[in-house]
Amino acid sequence: MTPFIEKYYTPQVITEITKAFGVSFSDLKLLRGNVNLIYAFRKNGKNYILRITHSSVQKVEELLSEVDWLHYVQQQGANVSAPIESLNGNLIEIIKSEDTYFTATAYTEAKGKKIDRFNWNETVFKEIGRVTGQLHRITKDYKPGSHVIPRSDFVDPEVARVMSHKEIHDEQLIARMHKLVDTLKGIPKTRDHYGLIHNDINRGNMFIHNGQICLFDTADCAYSWFVADIALTLLYVVQYFQNDPNGKLTAHIRYFMDYYWEGYQSENKIVEEDLKGIPLIMTLRSIFIYDHLCTIWKNKKLNHAQQNFFNILHSFSHETFDFIGMELIRP
Repeated sequence: MTPFIEKYYTPQVITEITKAFGVSFSDLKLLRGNVNLIYAFRKNGKNYILRITHSSVQKVEELLSEVDWLHYVQQQGANVSAPIESLNGNLIEIIKSEDTYFTATAYTEAKGKKIDRFNWNETVFKEIGRVTGQLHRITKDYKPGSHVIPRSDFVDPEVARVMSHKEIHDEQLIARMHKLVDTLKGIPKTRDHYGLIHNDINRGNMFIHNGQICLFDTADCAYSWFVADIALTLLYVVQYFQNDPNGKLTAHIRYFMDYYWEGYQSENKIVEEDLKGIPLIMTLRSIFIYDHLCTIWKNKKLNHAQQNFFNILHSFSHETFDFIGMELIRP
């Protein structure tokens, strides 16, 4: 939490939040506090996650668009960590602090355990595909409530962010970004191709329990092509593989996608023409992530894992994924 936000996070704010969810502050266990305050708590024999956000980080309108969508897809059967109502019957509590405010939202805690190299296998690949396809299928019928301001398209704000400090990047990277965006405009933005997506489906944002994956951390949800969710998952699969020097990358991609599609297609279908966008989106997302790392890790001493991740994203953002042809990614 920054000093600016900390001065508004008063005992009165804490009291109002805990009262709204029927817990005491001693019941809360802080999990993370760098941007949002993330707490775990247990109530009536069930585990929950409490997310507290200052208005300088996220406006209530942005949070509402996420919560409204999550509530809908969970009601329709999606395996997601869903928001719960406070004692006041609200999915979002708003607590004023001087001329600012905090929002507080509680979510069901995803059951199970993290996915790591010890359980990174065919069964998991298939389940990642299934839960992604399920989310896309359900989202096709989602319509924001009349009180909800829909999330923006993912690409335009990201391009604007990169351009706001383009001086830190070489001209070739900026030119590549614009060319990719122009090319991707060929993918239709209709019901079967485009909608609100999770936008960060990777093994760090999911738990597995009794063979089923539950997705969480939907703060980055945005409107984009459904295939963009698939592309980001594959990007991280390639990144994971960078740590395995004994394997063949193309063989691993085909191996992963075979099982991924088996799960995905049990829930949803993707038009083959859209799949041609996967390598392009992988490069575009690499540029966006690399740019983000350049800003948040500027002048910071990185540990070995951070430096390795930074180096990989630098490489990804300055190259292409043209070697990932349709023979590797089509069902």
